[in-house]
Amino acid sequence: MTIVQHSGAAAFARGAGASKPPLGRLSALARYGGPFAVYAVFGLLIGLPLALVLVQAVMPGLFAAQDASSGLSFEPLARVFNSPYVAGSVLHSLELGMLVACTTTALGGAFAVLVQRCDIPGRTAISIVPWLVFLTPSYLKALAWVLLMSSGGYLAQFGLLPAALGSAFFGLAGLVFVHTLSLFPLAAFIIGSALAGLGSELEDAARLSGATPLRIWLRINGPLLAPAIVLSFIATFAEVLSDFGLASTIARMSNFGVLTYGIYAAASDYPVDFPAAGAQALILLSLVLLVVVADRLLRRRADPRLISGRARPARLYNLGAWRWFAMAAALAIAFLALALPLGAIAARALTQTLGHGLVWSNFTSANLVAALSLNTAANDGLLRSLGYAGLTALIASSLALLLSAQLDRAGPVLRSAVVGLSLGSVAIPGIVLGFGYILVWNRLPGFRDWPFPHYGDGSLLVMGYVAAALPYCLVVILSAIGQLAPSLTDAARLHGVGTIRRLLAITLPLVLLSVVTAFLLTFIRTVFELPISQMLIPQSGPPAPTLILKLFSHDRDGLASAIALVAMAAAGIGAALVWYPLRRFVKPRRSVGYTGVGSGQAARTGTLS
Repeated sequence: MTIVQHSGAAAFARGAGASKPPLGRLSALARYGGPFAVYAVFGLLIGLPLALVLVQAVMPGLFAAQDASSGLSFEPLARVFNSPYVAGSVLHSLELGMLVACTTTALGGAFAVLVQRCDIPGRTAISIVPWLVFLTPSYLKALAWVLLMSSGGYLAQFGLLPAALGSAFFGLAGLVFVHTLSLFPLAAFIIGSALAGLGSELEDAARLSGATPLRIWLRINGPLLAPAIVLSFIATFAEVLSDFGLASTIARMSNFGVLTYGIYAAASDYPVDFPAAGAQALILLSLVLLVVVADRLLRRRADPRLISGRARPARLYNLGAWRWFAMAAALAIAFLALALPLGAIAARALTQTLGHGLVWSNFTSANLVAALSLNTAANDGLLRSLGYAGLTALIASSLALLLSAQLDRAGPVLRSAVVGLSLGSVAIPGIVLGFGYILVWNRLPGFRDWPFPHYGDGSLLVMGYVAAALPYCLVVILSAIGQLAPSLTDAARLHGVGTIRRLLAITLPLVLLSVVTAFLLTFIRTVFELPISQMLIPQSGPPAPTLILKLFSHDRDGLASAIALVAMAAAGIGAALVWYPLRRFVKPRRSVGYTGVGSGQAARTGTLS
């Protein structure tokens, strides 16, 4: 009865609002201002930079320093396609992407099966490993493996590195190895999600018919998991194409050219060649677009419904004595993907030189002291990065909350357009977005003279960070707001509560956990964001990712490791200190709000008071 009453009140409120005659400019502003703001935000942050990157590829004289022209020309594309280096970069990117997609899908799928379907000891603890690996930046893992695999590195010092293996690492084999260990969590998440929905009823029926476990996996589970396996392959392939972390470390050191580093080199090395950077960005975006289209087609054609009301939980396989071997295999993956790289970074941060090894006399705290001491270049870069990350997380999560509240009341066309644009923006490589920001804020008339944001300032870097983080924040917060019943805000509107107060007093408390999640994910991601940091270095000084890479390239890897170690500790501890207390505080209030959606109890529980 109560639900009917509130639905009627809500309908009355909507109907009353709809029956009112237009009130001139204020009414038009209220009606069209919200959708216009949504389009303007996405257009300025993502659409305009991306459009200029594409235009630069076919209008090479558009942003020329002298004699600028808008003439159409395919000379940059022809020059790029006729360049042996760029052609090699395209082939290298495709070759690397295909190989890594195969190895990552195999490793991630095997890890998911071991953790989810086998009775290996310590399954709960081992299942956390993919998340920790996924949150560790790829360039830090790449630099750690350089410390381990170089001729004077830690493995060579312990006699664990044959000379042939060390030389082979700096090439395609090493890139595939590090990419596989870095990206296997993505495959484990995708295939593991499909495994979670795979009940035991089909397996039980096959077993009763006399099928062996191998035959069950080949004839039943395998075909049902095939879409997830293909999606894992596609997602990993796109990640490798867009990666800049390994491209600027191991690939650069190995002279293994890939597209992302070619874009960075053309846009930053002297003489700057914007048309070549635009043409390479166009090729990279075309490849990523093909992958996204393939993903969409696959989801449309193959979407097996695995979960039903009769589904029974899948049974764990009893491996007997082999479970210890399976546990050792899972721990070996965790050791190679997480413990060994982080150990190398920590060891290098606490030692004077790499060549003297892990002897007692070589240990020092000087690198950590330099990273933690005020008014040093290392500490300035670290604090600068933490400040940028905090400001970015605050702006991106606040903007995503406002946009989500607007989209929740918007029509299906605007909502579908923004959600599709957000998901598509995730696939845009950060190096391309950073290049687009250079074109907009350094070359485009009307923008380059803006005092805020301004090219060369930290404000433009923060804006680039916000553009990269906004799609993730929007997806997280929009899904939470979409679960709120409209009757909550409709009831408040009937009581005369304004728009801002409804957002702050009703919506925000109910979705606070999601907002904080978006904030913390953005904060951690931005602290280690490399591509945009490299493209938009402020004149006031580089942030931590750029400084780490620069110190490594100048043989000051001890200080670089100390900065990375302190940054990881600061980001992890800061996120934990915010997340766990807030989760305990917010969760009960959120459940009260949800149970009161239909009965109007939310108003009585204090959210309106």
